[in-house]
Amino acid sequence: MSDDRAALAVEACISEPRRSEPPAEIVPAENDEAPWKLPRKILLERPCNAVVRDAYLNAGIAPAIANFLGKRLDRFIGLESLTAARLSDIVDPGAIPSMDRAVERIVRAIVQGERIALTCDHDMDGTASAAVLWTAMVECFGVAHDRICVITSHRLTEGYGIGDGVVARIRAFDAQLVISADKGSSDEPRIATLAARRIDVVVTDHHVIPPEGPPRSAYAVVNPSRLDSEYDKHVCGAGVAFLVMAKVRSALLEQGVFAQLPSLASLLDFVAVATVADCVSLSPGASLINRAFLRRGLNLVRSGCRPCWKIFSADVPGEIDAETIAFRLVPAIAASGRLDWAEVGFRFLIAKTEVDAATCWSELKRDNAERQAIERRLRAQAFPQAARVKEPAIVLFLEDGHSGVHGITASRVVEAFGKPCAIFAPQGQGARPTAPALATGSATGLAAGLASGSFRSVPGIDVQRALKEIAHSHPDLLVAYGGHHAAAGATIRVTDMERFRQTFSFAVAEQTGGTVATGPTLWTDGELDANSHDLRSIHALDAMGPFGRGFEAPLYSGTFRVAMYRTLTNGRHGRLRLEREALTLEAVWFSIDSALDRPPEVGDTMQIAYRLTRHEFRGHVEVQATIVAGTLQ
Repeated sequence: MSDDRAALAVEACISEPRRSEPPAEIVPAENDEAPWKLPRKILLERPCNAVVRDAYLNAGIAPAIANFLGKRLDRFIGLESLTAARLSDIVDPGAIPSMDRAVERIVRAIVQGERIALTCDHDMDGTASAAVLWTAMVECFGVAHDRICVITSHRLTEGYGIGDGVVARIRAFDAQLVISADKGSSDEPRIATLAARRIDVVVTDHHVIPPEGPPRSAYAVVNPSRLDSEYDKHVCGAGVAFLVMAKVRSALLEQGVFAQLPSLASLLDFVAVATVADCVSLSPGASLINRAFLRRGLNLVRSGCRPCWKIFSADVPGEIDAETIAFRLVPAIAASGRLDWAEVGFRFLIAKTEVDAATCWSELKRDNAERQAIERRLRAQAFPQAARVKEPAIVLFLEDGHSGVHGITASRVVEAFGKPCAIFAPQGQGARPTAPALATGSATGLAAGLASGSFRSVPGIDVQRALKEIAHSHPDLLVAYGGHHAAAGATIRVTDMERFRQTFSFAVAEQTGGTVATGPTLWTDGELDANSHDLRSIHALDAMGPFGRGFEAPLYSGTFRVAMYRTLTNGRHGRLRLEREALTLEAVWFSIDSALDRPPEVGDTMQIAYRLTRHEFRGHVEVQATIVAGTLQ
């Protein structure tokens, strides 16, 4: 059974919007025992809902866009909702169960000047949630700095949720009220400990509620994922925190505590970056709230409304969009929490001066560079091992791994091999000397005999379900586990690693009917007509954004003849001119050296998957294809 005391909640999914930079280089391990190759990506065309497509065609929408929407939506949605989701369309969050009780308690704490502890997760969503709560409480509601603090856990040695270390720091602060964000739904034992000491806990979260229900010792649990909630379940942790603060603001005004208060819409920049980072749905058919949050929030980021955005914008070329946030901002802020304490990212977001923001940003970039180096090392170990796995799931144990980077590495393995992946290391492996000791009292998880692992999955395979089945059929195997269908975490004994590998592969095989993936699958929008390869079409498609999980950016496929090829960066990358009937397309292919067995030659025929992008050079803008996969025919 899952032990809440040590349970690992899910790490944030890594979204995959359009890449604006070369993919990470695959470095061969020095101790490779035999040659290995990455499997070729299998290109499949998305099915199209003809009814939806024809509805948009009848509404006068261009065929390329109508076809795109027919492959993303299961019903017709008006263009205004698609392209201009408004905050005014958001359903009153008072519909979330326990919201009124949470608001009442928070308002009372503000009015009576109680000591308030904000406990948030250590990923990007948790860090942004902390920024939402802190800024609303301190800058909007006037809570004194010495009456409020942010308390996080240490990812490598304390894990997720409201653990014992968090409880100890809450008690040391002498808090009277605790507000959690992006965690707390599975922490009944520690919440009960706090409640027994007359410390009220208001949980704000979005993670799956455990089978036994919301933590009964909490004063209130505001979570759209509750079974008794009909509210949008796709909102990220920072989004839930924002909705709670919005209702607190309304209550403070209605009760006459304040004659006026500033709008909290200014906090949607924090919500937007968390929405991108946490890989929540951006499908217009699933969550117009997320699309409204992201559109408004990105505009705030672009405006440079805070010192942090001015510093970030100065360091990133071009316009900031969801892709820029996903690949430049999120990894840097998340890196500090992956390697050590997560406070630097929080200080960066709430910095009052550009000097302070710049100092934090430099530290975040240093941490991210270290994280990238660790990831390259782990990937060099993981890929050759993964290439030799014949089972339907990949389970690896890296004795010198790094618990804070395993989730990213597992995602890269899944992306490369098309199978669910779990990567384990001794619990606490990689922690810096300044990290708090493990709950076991041992210096490392290896001494304690425990291994912690991060799981990532592929569409159609529910890793949480697999772990639940293992917990039921082999109750002695899992020390702890938690997560959702696409990503999870677990703790096992090192001596049980081989047994777990066999058991997990069997659980995955049951979901696939015993079949084993033949390679990673890449879903495309099929062939794009020649007339739509222009800047006007790119602009029209961009207007359908933001893109992300559930509403992926357009990705086209087709067969072309190579008319020109030249190498870039010592052969690692390539620039091509491709032809298909009357269409001539300039293209770039990053890491082409690892994608093909040999360089392409003029006259070769290639099947490719590509995105259309703008390429600007010396003031001239032209259409360019960025190739993400392909094979020589």
